[in-house]
Amino acid sequence: MCWSGCVGMLCLIPMAWISFSFLDLTSSITGGLITNLNDALGALGGLMGGLGTIIGIVGGAFIGLILIFLFPIHWCLFYRPDDVMLLISVILPWILCCTITSAISAHSPRGGIHTSLAIGIGYVIPALVIYFILPFIPMVGPMIAGVIDGLASGLTDLPYALAVGTSILEGSLVGAVFGGFIGSLKYKPGGKGDKAPKIKKSKKGEASSEPTLGGTGTDYCTNCGAKLTSDDQFCTNCGSKN
Repeated sequence: MCWSGCVGMLCLIPMAWISFSFLDLTSSITGGLITNLNDALGALGGLMGGLGTIIGIVGGAFIGLILIFLFPIHWCLFYRPDDVMLLISVILPWILCCTITSAISAHSPRGGIHTSLAIGIGYVIPALVIYFILPFIPMVGPMIAGVIDGLASGLTDLPYALAVGTSILEGSLVGAVFGGFIGSLKYKPGGKGDKAPKIKKSKKGEASSEPTLGGTGTDYCTNCGAKLTSDDQFCTNCGSKN
């Protein structure tokens, strides 16, 4: 689960870039106050060549990541209920990230849900730890923490810790729905999550039989553990002699 959570955390970065670049996340968040920031970063690539393109892509990805971390889903529903594009821009990166990561690593609905939640927890812990460490940094730490808290409160009416915590956890919960669905599609009974039945063996190493209500015995193959009837001379699963 640890490695799948790390993969999912990395996967969220390009998903945030998609929302920033193609859905104009900045314009949606600011209500049109800041527009075409994605085009400006794209133009940077044209002016500076390959380095500018890299800066534009990386910058767009991290700006998108900061925005979806700062604005919770419930904020979009409460303050901008009619702005469907804003809701899509904030939720889509989580849906894509959790779906893709679950398709790679999950093998059951529970695995898909756990993978999605691991992505959220993996981001919320460092985001909050860094914030709580800032006041202990001499001189500039308290000032930076105050600016961050004031910015978050001005934009979302929530302190930084509450805004980021609820935003990441809400996004991962929405993604967990899709992760669990993908996990259910990949689930195969008898696969990794299912254990073979325990076989009681006698002192000679042979499988013991348990009497049933009808009086007939039930045997188990000593090679693979498959259930056999008393009339089976060979295992119907692996072919070993009973």
